[in-house]
Amino acid sequence: KPTVGTNASKNEMASFFGRVNYSFKDRYLLTATLRADGASNFAANNKWAFFPSAALRWNISNEAFMQNVSWIDDLSLRLSAGMTGNDAISAYNSLAALSSTTGGYLFDGSQPVAFYRSRLSQPELTWEKTASYNLALDWTMFGGRLALTAEAYTSRTTDLLLTVQVANQTGYSSHFCNLGEISNRGLE
Repeated sequence: KPTVGTNASKNEMASFFGRVNYSFKDRYLLTATLRADGASNFAANNKWAFFPSAALRWNISNEAFMQNVSWIDDLSLRLSAGMTGNDAISAYNSLAALSSTTGGYLFDGSQPVAFYRSRLSQPELTWEKTASYNLALDWTMFGGRLALTAEAYTSRTTDLLLTVQVANQTGYSSHFCNLGEISNRGLE
């Protein structure tokens, strides 16, 4: 009895970004970035997402009031904010799927192949997104012999990509969706 099957899949991803850097008197520095990511594993309306970020740095050691402080090599304050994305789903996971079976009724002495929907489409499935914020102080002293960095951070991830169980009466045991959020914060 001949059988036909395949496990072939295709996943494509493209990324583009632009960045602007600005420095004023080597005291105030700004970096702004916009990133666009596209992934084929999402439905047609959600393949692309945009992730901006920005960072500011105040180089305190280059200020006029610090010129006579010889034991400090570098003292700066940093602030940054940005967003990243996660597309970690299998190829075609946002699309409906069919499966086949030969188990079932006999017709004319044989069991024909039957096809059934094994996965619902998820046209609203989108990128998981994490927004992060950092505040840091960098301090280098005594000719580079001692360096300290203190950093506070917080991040919040939304639209988590999760497999959720559903009631078996629906004809399915689970489906993939964007659900929930988590956060993380700390000091280093």
